[in-house]
Parts: sequence; C-alpha cells; structure tokens
Amino acid sequence: MPTTPAPPPLRSFRTADPGLIGLLGFAIATLTAQLAHLGVHDDSSVFWVGAIFGGIVQIIAGMLSFTIGDDFHFLVYNAFGWYWLCMPGFLLGGELGFFEVAGPARGVFTLMFAVLAGLFVFPGATHNSALPITLMCVSGGLALQSVTAFGGATAFGAAGSVLLIVASGLATYMLVEKFIVRTMGRSVVPLGPAWLRGSRDPES
Repeated sequence: MPTTPAPPPLRSFRTADPGLIGLLGFAIATLTAQLAHLGVHDDSSVFWVGAIFGGIVQIIAGMLSFTIGDDFHFLVYNAFGWYWLCMPGFLLGGELGFFEVAGPARGVFTLMFAVLAGLFVFPGATHNSALPITLMCVSGGLALQSVTAFGGATAFGAAGSVLLIVASGLATYMLVEKFIVRTMGRSVVPLGPAWLRGSRDPES
C-alpha cells in the first residue's frame, strides 16, 4: 500500500525584537540633543532627529512591544517616545513665540521624566547590569538639566548632558549585543548579571 509522504515541518514564526529600533532611536536622538546642549551644533537637527528617531521610532518600538506582551518596554519606549515628540514642540514654540515652554515649566517637565527613569531602574535591574546603569544616567542627566531650567548654573545642565551622552553610549552598547544575539545566535558583548530577581530575559 503506497504511503503518503509526511508534510514538511512547519517553521515556527519568530518576530523581530522591537528593542533593536527602540535602542537605536534613543541613542541617536539623545546624542544629537546633548551635543546641541553643549554647543557643538544648533537645535535645527534636534527638531527633526528628536521627532523622528526619539519620538516616532521609539513609539513604534513601544507599540510593537505591546504586541508581544512586553509591558516594561511598552511603557519605557512609549514614555520617552512621547517625551521626544514634545521636545520639538518646545523648540518650535521658542522660535515662533507660540505656546513657548521655558524656565520652571520646562524644569517640571524634565524633572518628571527624571523621576520616571529612576523608577524604571528597578524593573530594568531584573534584566542585566547595563540597563539599570543606563536608566540611572538618564535619570541623573535629566535631573541635572532640570536644575538649570529652574534657574541653576548652566554647569549643571552641561553635566547632565555628559551623563546623557554616557546613556546614549550604553544604549548603543546594548544595541550591539542585542543585534549580535538575534542575528548570530551568540552572546559576545557582556551586559553583566541582573541585580534583582524577576525577569528571565537577560536582554535589554
């Protein structure tokens, strides 16, 4: 009796990691903005890079994280994505004198996100060492910049920019590690052990 050949095995469906574009958007937007704060270039590039890479790209990463049930990255990327969509609005308002946000109002906005980044440190610490250090740099950098916005010395804002550039570098570091793991199936760049128990995912 002739036998029917077995059907070929079904390939399991594998989605891409939204963190790849999330980290990319954060790193590029943060570096661009902080170089402007330090006077390396003007704010024109911050408007476009912040809106697209910081805002749109991170929001897309956050919404894609929602589709795979990743609550942590859904909130982190969306929070800072919408933050980056507000920042170009602040720049535009300052140029046009239309709904301008400056001084203490800008400081309150920045400080809120400094606190939020600080709160993200704890769930981030369940993944690896690099992620919570990055979030601490973000929190500290934004806090220092809020001091300048409240009328403090500009040196605080400059120090905050340095911390945020470090955060951008760490995000790039995590992006490299994630890309190698996802495309080559091996871990080459060490992220360090998790500080807290809770997550089985060592990726950022």
